[in-house]
Amino acid sequence: MMNKFEENMNAAWEKYQSEKKNELYPNIMLLGISGAGKSSLINAIFKRDLAKVSNVKPETKGYGKIYYGKQYGLSVNLIDTAGYEMNQGNDYYESVKPILENGIENEHSGENEKIHIIWYCISVANERVEDMDIKILRDICNNAQIRNRVCVVFTKCDLDTEDGEKAAILKKILRDKVCDDLYCFETCNDAELELDIPKLIKWSANQIDDKDLREKFVASQMHDLKAKRKQANEAIATAVTAAGAAAAIPIPFSDAAILVPIQVAMVAKIIDLYGVSDLAAISKGLIGDIVISQIGKSISASILKMIPIVGQVVGSVVNAGVAASITGILGTAISAICYVNVKKYMNGESIDWTMAFSAEMVEKAMKAAKENAIKSEE
Repeated sequence: MMNKFEENMNAAWEKYQSEKKNELYPNIMLLGISGAGKSSLINAIFKRDLAKVSNVKPETKGYGKIYYGKQYGLSVNLIDTAGYEMNQGNDYYESVKPILENGIENEHSGENEKIHIIWYCISVANERVEDMDIKILRDICNNAQIRNRVCVVFTKCDLDTEDGEKAAILKKILRDKVCDDLYCFETCNDAELELDIPKLIKWSANQIDDKDLREKFVASQMHDLKAKRKQANEAIATAVTAAGAAAAIPIPFSDAAILVPIQVAMVAKIIDLYGVSDLAAISKGLIGDIVISQIGKSISASILKMIPIVGQVVGSVVNAGVAASITGILGTAISAICYVNVKKYMNGESIDWTMAFSAEMVEKAMKAAKENAIKSEE
């Protein structure tokens, strides 16, 4: 039989999941000649080989393919253009121009959504910038609607000289012939060569003016864990403040379940910010059922054990300090579990998501978070 904590927890999870069904994702468009390394760039940043992700068939248009994030476990939509051959440049640009200016169709509403980020890929291995690259980039940079959303991504930079001489020459050409403030980033698919991928991720996030969409982009990228943890810490701080306010007038210990909606919203946010929902869905298809249900049970059991030892619960009453403290400890614990397991995923290790958030793991993480909090206060 479920206790009051579990009942409130399950209700809050169900509400959260239902609200996610129609959420919007940021749209990223990749441009460039055939063989420019667009697919390798996607793999380097999102750790997804789209050709091997599930059996979902991406929607194909005249200009290439749209990979809607909900269909294959990402919180972004990727528009992977077909690329152009040497003698097809004009036709290529005419095919992509409408989507650059008008956006893509929302898969549910049918309404158009703008392109938030444009990555124009140029392979350093080719050691040249094509005339069509210059023409397309000039047209984009002369379009006030989209010019601030485009950057050039040099791919295959592991084939460059040690001091990046090839990329430097290509950058100069682009800045001389396109515009002198064009952002350029050097990347490759070699995990040991970080190059400019963190800078590209930061620049891309900054171009998305909507906070929710920006968070979804950071959640989907699988390269910069610090960016994920920073966003998680912000979510924890918000929840701690809300929990303290909810218990500003001390509440009976038996009524502490009223904190559950705040804590569930925080945990759900943290899980999404790390991209755990997407990773679990793509690996097991379980996040909406087994994993989420297990998290709810684990949290309720751990909180019930933890509340009496966090602070003084005088006369079985939870005050603002205790409410804020337990919420902070819970958030820190969930963030730590996410951090460790996403890091494993990024390193190519397999993860059993049904065990990652077991009651034992959550309780262990909460105790560690409590001990660290005590040490920081001393």
